Amino acid sequence: MENYERTFIASSKLFSGFKLSINITLVDNIKDIITIFIKGLTKVLKENNFENLLVELKKTNFHIHTITFEEILVSSLNDTFYICDHH
Repeated sequence: MENYERTFIASSKLFSGFKLSINITLVDNIKDIITIFIKGLTKVLKENNFENLLVELKKTNFHIHTITFEEILVSSLNDTFYICDHH
């Protein structure tokens, strides 16, 4: 059975190191990946009562700028992708 999970890691001053596996068969574009990533990060912050970080997360503009969606789709299982919030 093939695994379609890919690892996405935050590259961010506040959220650096947050890691989430996302099933790439459940997304249609990079925006979907970022939405799932933010929902996962939000869940962890809420579960741990990081209220100030939740406020900062709402101001954050996450993006992927080093790779295309097509490259993510054809990537290997061990590939890691970074989601940035800086310019």
